[in-house]
Amino acid sequence: MTLEKLSQARLVIFDWDGTLFDSTGVIAYSLQRSCEALGFATPTLKQAKHVIGLDFKEVIAYLVGDLDAQQTAEFMRVYRSHYLTSESIVTLYDGVIEVLKDLRGHNRLAAIATGKSRVGLDRVLEQGHLRTYFQATRTADQTSPKPHPLMLQELLDELDIHPHEAVMVGDTTYDVEMAHAAGVSSIAVCYGAHDERQLQAAQPSAIAHSVSDLAVLLGVMIKA
Repeated sequence: MTLEKLSQARLVIFDWDGTLFDSTGVIAYSLQRSCEALGFATPTLKQAKHVIGLDFKEVIAYLVGDLDAQQTAEFMRVYRSHYLTSESIVTLYDGVIEVLKDLRGHNRLAAIATGKSRVGLDRVLEQGHLRTYFQATRTADQTSPKPHPLMLQELLDELDIHPHEAVMVGDTTYDVEMAHAAGVSSIAVCYGAHDERQLQAAQPSAIAHSVSDLAVLLGVMIKA
């Protein structure tokens, strides 16, 4: 999809954490503290950010190795405790609401494809009164996690959109890889979990350095 066509995409599919929601720091911190609390080596900030967007079991495997079911459940409990303590201070990136309003005002569709759990996504959408901006959502625990393309394929089917009419927006290489596998164009934002060098290597259709850049690529208007 050309840059001109990105701005005309009928459906914009957003990742959540690190793309719309300024939460990567809190997620990484919570992962570090969880490893520390459970006696595992504390990952570096770069290591913790690297796994953002993956299914949580893959996150655990990458950071501490294979755990049994009881250990996995305990890790998830400790992580949620740390994360929920800080989630209330996390907000949408500046300009995101304006992007969503402009898409809705021009009868363009918006959806979410996230590595969050269904419970976690529903909680934050309800708290922020954001559900009305999205016509469909998929979470990692209700379908195949990123970078498998099933999440995108299900959204396209639900909304009756051809892959060439959609664009995926995300802050990790997993988002870009998922888009490639689904035949969907992608915009990588480099203000989230993965840096520009990592994202460029995944070969997205375009890169946005800020929400303002993203707005231009999507052909929407926000205040300067």
